[in-house]
Amino acid sequence: MQQFIRRTTAAVTFLFMFSIPMEPTAFAGGKILPLDAFVRLAAERNTVFEEILIDKLPLQYTRTLTLPADDLILSVKGKYLLMLGDPDGGTQYSFALDKLFPASGTRLSTSYAVDYGLGSGENESEFSIAIVQPIAENAFGKANRLLEKLSGIENDIANYQIAEAYEDYLASLIGLYYDWYAASENLTTASNAYEDAKKQLENIRERKKNNIALPIDVNKIMVQTVSRKERMIALKNDYLVQTNLIMEAIRAVGTERPVPAKPDEEHYNRIYDIETEILTFQESSRTASILNLLEEKAGTEVAQAADRLLPSINLSAGYDLVGDDRFFTDPDHALFTGVTLQWPLPDKQEHARHDISLINQRRTALSTGNTRLSLETSLKNLYRTIESQRSLILLAKEKITISRAVVRDEKKNYSLGKTDLNDLIDEVNRLEEHRFTLINREIELQKLIVEWKRLTDVLVKEKELPESTPLQ
Repeated sequence: MQQFIRRTTAAVTFLFMFSIPMEPTAFAGGKILPLDAFVRLAAERNTVFEEILIDKLPLQYTRTLTLPADDLILSVKGKYLLMLGDPDGGTQYSFALDKLFPASGTRLSTSYAVDYGLGSGENESEFSIAIVQPIAENAFGKANRLLEKLSGIENDIANYQIAEAYEDYLASLIGLYYDWYAASENLTTASNAYEDAKKQLENIRERKKNNIALPIDVNKIMVQTVSRKERMIALKNDYLVQTNLIMEAIRAVGTERPVPAKPDEEHYNRIYDIETEILTFQESSRTASILNLLEEKAGTEVAQAADRLLPSINLSAGYDLVGDDRFFTDPDHALFTGVTLQWPLPDKQEHARHDISLINQRRTALSTGNTRLSLETSLKNLYRTIESQRSLILLAKEKITISRAVVRDEKKNYSLGKTDLNDLIDEVNRLEEHRFTLINREIELQKLIVEWKRLTDVLVKEKELPESTPLQ
């Protein structure tokens, strides 16, 4: 089992669309942990991945459990008969072998029986071999083949769903990393703002000593400094919470206390032709395959229900040998053929099941059609949101540039007595908010692109997942 999980995690860890240079796997306090190294460590250590991938193992037994058993069945019977009031007795015993061939529906059976009567002259033995072939319901194994096809469809759907679950969890881990990085950047921004406020406080106190600033100016800066410290403490707590979640995800041990690295934005290329990407998604994505399989499954279930409407008609042929004693003394030989028919009339239940299967097929067609349309709309809206977020990031950067110039001018004007301290404080606070906004918008953009890759099934490619291996 562990060997299977190690092979699986190694094969799928780097299927997501990142290629940042790797860092060592051991992270002492303050060691940088890039995104891809984080995901690799999570895949190697986090048992949630193992919990997801272990669902592949039972799939190899689905066909065995679904189809009728094709085992060779051995039957042995023995009996001793004692007649009351008669000192003599007799024994009976028999051996039988039965074999079903699911692919054709053919059943082959053979038997041997010996009956020792109450008198030595009444011993009898019998040998028989027979072949039974259905020709209407399950004609030549049709029902079994439909059952095998249905089992294969369900297996394929299950494999896709396992890949979906793996991809969803991977996306959640990447989102967690982005939240961690955002918390780190916010804490850095708040810490720098707090240090700036302390310097401003020292400056204003010095100005007060020189009778340039008023006591109320000192108090205003003190309030600003306390507010920034308050915000820094809150953001530090948020960062520590995110760090603990990261450490849980990688099952950190010992002194591991990593810090995040800035994700490489070069990997987030623009979506130049959304119509082509949506068309590719509709034709060859994992989601499209699941929807197609659901429609195929519904059609197969209709075929199954239609097959059950047919009568059960079995042709049989065989050979009998009957003789005395266990070695067939004075034997009688016989060949036989026959037909059996079972046909419930009017068979309301099977007709009802067939009608329900047709209704379910129609419901599946409507559901998959609506799902395809809904996903197309979601992707178009997500694309618009991504492009809008890019524009908002440019505006946020522009606002920071402008705010910096305003703060610089306001500081100069305040030092010359040309402006009120309140105006300076407002502009400084506005610049700080613009910085926080930029961080949040950049992280949101990266999350949106990961969501695009998750929805279009390119974050993880299920076809590269290794085949499951039996339990050892």
